[in-house]
Amino acid sequence: MNPIYIETENQKKILSLAATVEALEQQIISQTEFIATLQKIIQGTSKQPLSHPLPAAFVEPVEADVKPEPSVAVSTSQKRAGANRPACLVPPINGMITKPFHREGNHYGVDIVAKDKDPIKAISTGIVIFSDWSVDTGWVIVIQHYDNIVSICKHCAILFKKVGNLVRAGDVVALMGNSGEISTGPHLHFELWGEGVALNPEDYINS
Repeated sequence: MNPIYIETENQKKILSLAATVEALEQQIISQTEFIATLQKIIQGTSKQPLSHPLPAAFVEPVEADVKPEPSVAVSTSQKRAGANRPACLVPPINGMITKPFHREGNHYGVDIVAKDKDPIKAISTGIVIFSDWSVDTGWVIVIQHYDNIVSICKHCAILFKKVGNLVRAGDVVALMGNSGEISTGPHLHFELWGEGVALNPEDYINS
């Protein structure tokens, strides 16, 4: 019961708690910035891609018994490209691309036309981080996958998953629709982001 020892231990705990609080404050700032940018992308008002990776706090642990998703063909150049390159992705929907990815034109995804109310599937195992309505882009669902990969599906007719839900490759998460003011007909606007950079879905998904 040495008072000097007790005081020393208390000081260590205080310093440890202070460091933890500071780390949490920085994490909150990072998450707030990411959410604000993500909201702009979902609403179609952002002219720039995400400037930083998804905060680590969004990367939820997934059960250890999750089986690997079926592979799709990936070129050798893609495999050499880095960690932000997804390797095993399932097509979100079977259809025809009517408007391709065009970064310079601020079109950060592809428009896919299929039958109205066709099922939209998760491209890989992940956690739903957004599932809600946007005036411009209608019903939107956003999924956080492994390796800071984020997929975004816009103009949906119906959403089947809520924020926090675990999804696996091939799970139906929504139905294709024509929701949102900027939609000109039934289609899926699909975006793929890796480490904060907009990726061309056609480079990673074989229909």
